[in-house]
Amino acid sequence: MHVKAIKMRWLTGGVNYSYLLSTQDKKKSWLIDPAETLEVMRDLTSDEVGSIEAIVNTHHHYDHAGGNVTTLAALKEKGNHLSRVIAGSQRSAIANDIPDNLQEYTLGNINILCIRTPCHTQDSTCYYVRDTDTKEQAIFTGDTLFTGGCGRFFEGTGEEMDDALNVRLMKNLGNSANWENVKVYPGHEYTLGNVKFIREYIYLHKSDNERFNKLETFAKANEVTTGQFTIADEQAFNPFMRLDDPIVRRQVGDSQGSSARSQIMDKLRQMKNNA
Repeated sequence: MHVKAIKMRWLTGGVNYSYLLSTQDKKKSWLIDPAETLEVMRDLTSDEVGSIEAIVNTHHHYDHAGGNVTTLAALKEKGNHLSRVIAGSQRSAIANDIPDNLQEYTLGNINILCIRTPCHTQDSTCYYVRDTDTKEQAIFTGDTLFTGGCGRFFEGTGEEMDDALNVRLMKNLGNSANWENVKVYPGHEYTLGNVKFIREYIYLHKSDNERFNKLETFAKANEVTTGQFTIADEQAFNPFMRLDDPIVRRQVGDSQGSSARSQIMDKLRQMKNNA
């Protein structure tokens, strides 16, 4: 399979990504979160335009779903008359295919599992994809999971985000040996900011977390980090997925380890919001 990351809103600070997920032969594609139609369309070749079988949203926020109508119209002008818009709810404009939790789709030889992860929004949905030919795996996480971070709890709670990240995702991505194979494609390029937060507030010393050190080095040297890290990496360095790590707990004021996981999640999010 192929994943093409398309930058949107980088000049205005949004640092969003849209993604073109394509089969290995590039004959069939999904266009994920094409919020800014002009930016997306100018980055697609005519063959790519013709390959798109659905517009797909990770959630309804305008910077992910706001381009549904205009992108559909732009594709039609280029000769692609698709009408399918897959999204977690009809709060996404013109959504007409609302998947249930764990509903499966196929795109050529790619199997796609929809994992509903309510918290950032109640319709947040992650798409776990597996190419049966090449054995490549990826997950498109929208604003639920970022590299080294997670989304704000706009429509949910710390308990819901813990469930989304650490239960719903993990139990559906195979066993722990498989996590190294699942590349993460988030909705924004927030990695460097997340790294700065973690170094200042969580893993203060190089000896605290070796895998985080590698993330920090990469993020400082590379503007684009999407697709470079895996679910196993996130398990190793993302504090929102390490709620029982004694260092994480100490840094949020729970040295005794007595707080509920949801409380740790809430404290981490509050710290990040205020950083």
